[in-house]
Order: sequence, then structure tokens, then C-alpha cells
Amino acid sequence: MIKYSRIKQRFDVQQMQEEVNRLEANFWKPHYNEKHYEGSWTILPLRSLNGSIENNIAIHSCSLQTNMQYEDTTLLNDCPYLASVLNYFKCEKMSVRLMNLNAGASIKEHSDYEMSLEEGEARFHIPVLTNSDVAFFIEEEQIPMDEGECWYLNLSLRHRVNNSGATNRIHLVIDCKVNNWVKGLINNQAELTEECTEMPAKKSYNAADKAKIIHQLRMIATPVSLDLANKMENDSN
Repeated sequence: MIKYSRIKQRFDVQQMQEEVNRLEANFWKPHYNEKHYEGSWTILPLRSLNGSIENNIAIHSCSLQTNMQYEDTTLLNDCPYLASVLNYFKCEKMSVRLMNLNAGASIKEHSDYEMSLEEGEARFHIPVLTNSDVAFFIEEEQIPMDEGECWYLNLSLRHRVNNSGATNRIHLVIDCKVNNWVKGLINNQAELTEECTEMPAKKSYNAADKAKIIHQLRMIATPVSLDLANKMENDSN
């Protein structure tokens, strides 16, 4: 099982930063799971459920209802270079977000449900803005990610982040469905790869898990999140 992989491809830091700086500050939304972090962790959606800029949640594909799909948001229209970065990935893209961890903030240790190459959904991180005091750990191994690099990270493993620096950390985070192109990118275009031998324990959505997800969706309180919460609740009955 692949733990992480740095891809050879590099992206233009200046163009990414210029486009991010042009986006309005009021588009950034707090991450919906407040128990997972301390300080400020905000998100700006470039692809979201039904293309709404109000939705910053990333739902696993197996949980989507038939009338729910990921679409580009209007914000992506103002970011032609970021759009070209997404076009580099020749696969089905789900949630795409800019994620801003403010100076002094931290993300607590957690794991993301079935977010790995082996389980069919891969997450790529591209640092847009970072500093030397940002520490990203996967199972206590620090991953040194520089601006413009592209990293596949197996986030079904336990991971956490600390931003002890004086500036914010912004990553472009791309969730993809794994296809042959993604497998080839990681297997043939990687310049650094680390593997681990044990798969994380499989999770399943029991009644308590579903209740928590439904509660989080209702707390977001957008039309799309409320619709999804209603459908998940009806499916549980």
C-alpha cells in the first residue's frame, strides 16, 4: 500500500498565488468539522456538490445520491491557471478545494474514510502558499511539501497538520476517482514514493456514524446539504 508519493510534475507557484489572491475573502468558509481543528481552517470550493460555492463538504462517492454530483463552481471561471491544473488530471474529479490553514492553527489527528489509491479514491495536495514551519504528518512521519509540488497522500491513514509559522498555508486539494491514468501517474511519474505494509482498518457507516454525518450536513444548512441530509435520513428508515 502506498503511503505517499511526490509526482514529478511541478505547477507555476506565481500564477496560482496571483489567482488565489484575486478571490474575495468572503468566499472562504470555515471547515464544517470544527472538532477536527484549532484556530482557523477555511475552504474555498472550486468543485462542489452541484457546483454550489456554499458547500465545502467532500462526500465519498458511494454516499452520493443519484441527483447529486460534483460540478465546477463559478469561482473556477476566474482562475484559468487553476483550471488548467485540474485539466492536467485525466480522471473524474470530485471535490476540489483551496484549503487555508491560518498561522498558528492546527488540524487534529484523524483519518478520511476510504481516501486511498487502493480503495478507489485518491487525494492530491498541491501547496500554493506555505512556510518552513508547517508540519504535515502521516502516521508520525513528516511530509515536507513545497510550493508548486504535487503529492498523492494516503489519507485513510492517521494524519495531522500544524502551522507554527507566521503566514497562512494554502493547498489546492483535488479528490479523484482512481483510473488507469491515476495509477500510471503514481506508478510511473513519481520521483519519491513510500509504502507501508498494513491497510488501515475498514470503516463502515453504522447508525451512529450516519447520524453524525446527517447532523454535520444540517449544520452547514445550505439547500444542497439539507437535501443530502434528508435523503440519507430517509435511506436509514
